[in-house]
Amino acid sequence: MTVKISAGIPAYNEEKTIGQLIKTLLNQPLGDVVLEEVIVETSGSTDGTDAKVREMIRSDSRIQIVSKRGRRGKSAALDTILQHAKEEVVVFIDGDAFLGKDCVSTLIRPLLSDRKVGVSSGTVISKMEENLFFGFLSHFIREQHRELCAHLAERNMAPKVDGTFYAVRKSVVEGFPTYAVSDDEYASWRAQRKGYKVVYVPDAVVYTEDPASFKDFIEWQKRIIAGQMYMKKHFNYVVPTTKASVLLPIFLRLTRKHWRKLHHVSTLLLLEAVSFILSFRMLLQHKVPYIYG
Repeated sequence: MTVKISAGIPAYNEEKTIGQLIKTLLNQPLGDVVLEEVIVETSGSTDGTDAKVREMIRSDSRIQIVSKRGRRGKSAALDTILQHAKEEVVVFIDGDAFLGKDCVSTLIRPLLSDRKVGVSSGTVISKMEENLFFGFLSHFIREQHRELCAHLAERNMAPKVDGTFYAVRKSVVEGFPTYAVSDDEYASWRAQRKGYKVVYVPDAVVYTEDPASFKDFIEWQKRIIAGQMYMKKHFNYVVPTTKASVLLPIFLRLTRKHWRKLHHVSTLLLLEAVSFILSFRMLLQHKVPYIYG
């Protein structure tokens, strides 16, 4: 039996990576699954992203571009993709991601085999060198995320969905509100609220470039924390990986594992504290950081 799926890529100023991402996506082996369409949402882009996508459309009719005037944020881009998608299963991939081997077929497998799965989340690994300062911070955070997800999955609890690479049932999520900073957590909340399962697929791997400066790192963490606060405030949903009883044992275990880099871990805690304070202040001022690159 052949199953069709849609793929959606929110791409703001991703001229350098979008061509390779689309090419790799179209060449992914999917078995009996057919990639019916690739919808690229480029609203607000000021570089050559639009031109690159339109160039690729000429060689493959499955590629579509949706480009509106002005930036409206990632959740708005995903909502546009979802409304345009023809198929029930939609795979979302950030425009700066690099696909691992067979990652798409691996990610969607739970959705195709179990009708009660509403969202499946893949694994994101940093491309940065771990021996560099920000490379270590990035790898530590990504490793912690993987262990947290595995821990929650073992206990039949919903994992933390990673917005870089995940798949949804269109009928389950239905849409994304513009001001939902954490589109991934919103999708998870919607699925759970409707009685669907959210699963973590560790072998569905993509790679990404994480921030490499203090400013960009804080912006990254600030956005994540603000999104978690937003979900708690507006939907009364506590992201499972923020619970101390879940987070603290794994954080301590990783700290022991990387004891030679204890000074880096200490700096990470300081940066997280600064990000938390800034996020809290933003929400008090009703400044939701829903528009980001």
